[in-house]
Amino acid sequence: MSDSIRPPPPFHHWLPTADGSFTLFNERFQDPCHSRGGARAETRLHYIAGCRVEQLYGERPLVRVLEVGFGTGIGWEETRRVVPSGKALHYFSLEIDEDLVRWNELKLRRQEHEGLVWYAHDDGPARLCVIIGDARTALPRWSFDAPFDAIYQDAFAPRKNPTLWTTEWFSLLRSLSAHHAVMSTYSSGIAIRKAMHEAGWGIQSGPGFQGKNHSTRAHASGASDAELIANLYRSPILALKDTP
Repeated sequence: MSDSIRPPPPFHHWLPTADGSFTLFNERFQDPCHSRGGARAETRLHYIAGCRVEQLYGERPLVRVLEVGFGTGIGWEETRRVVPSGKALHYFSLEIDEDLVRWNELKLRRQEHEGLVWYAHDDGPARLCVIIGDARTALPRWSFDAPFDAIYQDAFAPRKNPTLWTTEWFSLLRSLSAHHAVMSTYSSGIAIRKAMHEAGWGIQSGPGFQGKNHSTRAHASGASDAELIANLYRSPILALKDTP
């Protein structure tokens, strides 16, 4: 998607952000797709740097990314920019709003099989697959040929979309991850970090963005920050779960 203004998709309106890029405000969830502090800058900090994507390319010829929430496509665009020559990117994204994916300027081919719907874009070494529908039901039905190296946990805020922030959700994501995988998110909420920890992720604090003190980095294997976990469990707030 270019950062020029054009008519937004249904149930969205444009929001300018501080780095000169634009994001969309989703009227159904009442939440923007990115921080107003800078859509592209936030993506580079939380996801490209947060998941160590460039370092991963120093270790392997192919990096597999799962993005939770395709939105405007900025995550895909920014990730493609850091792929070194001669290396490959397989990028999967989850998106509930098919109208939003159709609206995107990318040349995506719609495909359907046994009730699963996805949009694909194949540009040689860079492959994109946007899986359509409720992520909690669509993702378990998908057959992936290898685990993920990086997960961009960029769902709408927990108070708006809690089902993508529970212990059960993070357990599913961990089951699809390589042992070296990193999951990164803008959220540093206690209930969210406890949910990740109880799902078996190693938790570390990451840098905040534009007024937020912290974000969260989670490792599929490896220890959590001991002081962070001790402080976390001093709180009476419970991990977010599918059922109380």
